Amino acid sequence: MCFGDGLDGGRVRAMADAQSDLVRSFSDVRLFANAKILAVSRLIYRNKWKKLAALRQKQEEMYLPLIDLRRRRRSRHRPSSSSEPPAAYVDTLSDLEVPDEDDDGPAKLAVNKAHYKRRRLCDGELVGMCAELLGAGSETTASAVQWIMANLVKHADEQEAVRREIHNFVAAEADQVGEEVLGKLEYLNAVIMEALRLHPPTSVAYRQVMEDDHVIHQGQRIPAGTVVYCPLAALARSCEDPDDFKPQRFLANGADVKMMPFGAGRRVCPGKDTAMRHVSYFVANLVREFVWTEVDGEHAVDLRPHVEFFTLMKRPLRAHLQLARPELKTN
Repeated sequence: MCFGDGLDGGRVRAMADAQSDLVRSFSDVRLFANAKILAVSRLIYRNKWKKLAALRQKQEEMYLPLIDLRRRRRSRHRPSSSSEPPAAYVDTLSDLEVPDEDDDGPAKLAVNKAHYKRRRLCDGELVGMCAELLGAGSETTASAVQWIMANLVKHADEQEAVRREIHNFVAAEADQVGEEVLGKLEYLNAVIMEALRLHPPTSVAYRQVMEDDHVIHQGQRIPAGTVVYCPLAALARSCEDPDDFKPQRFLANGADVKMMPFGAGRRVCPGKDTAMRHVSYFVANLVREFVWTEVDGEHAVDLRPHVEFFTLMKRPLRAHLQLARPELKTN
């Protein structure tokens, strides 16, 4: 999705390792989030800054050659050409133009957006955007799938309900649950939404109150510039039996559940639809192909969270898998 086809396994593993290192360092990133005191923060936390700078350098060394490769391919093939290579995320970034801000750029924009000069993204911005897609787009999806399957292991009746629904829409001889079917699987969607309610991909969301916002708390308007802290899991528990796994909440005529696992408003996760499509696809096919049962002893399912930047399982999922369609087993 990000760089197109043709990446070898070793490069992909190196990217995954770099992203994992970065995720584990997110608490350090927040130390340098305030641009007004960045110079002071870099001085006080010089070792943490050096570590983050090294991680960034590693990303640039991995990503920039791939970005340049896509640029060269696009320069050889015009969009109207039948030999145009498959589109990748980097291709959309290469064509993107953003406002070229100077000292009074925001003031100009407020007066007349048409007078705002535009520019292409620089290499550093391209690397950052790719890292954001690879990190936020893969870590959260993998975590969500793991939480969903863990809950289905703990609730065999719900797992069987999803499997029956899939069998009603997918022929036994079909190779997979295709994307064209996913929108019809209402119970699968309810299971996914209930798991996201209990275990949102990230634990918190931060939003800064803007001048045109009207945020009221306990009768008082929150002033512009205030950073509001939103605990996502807590927000989604304002319902009946909040700690129980009940997918029925999300079926037709179910309760009105207030939740925002992907954030909300103008800062809602731009990859929400892609994430839901991937999670639905993986879970549907995992349930169709295998019966998932709990392992005894120390590897039993543990639904306690381990919260870093992402909400992970404290103990990674372990389960017994048995072919759900043994008649199709090949030698």
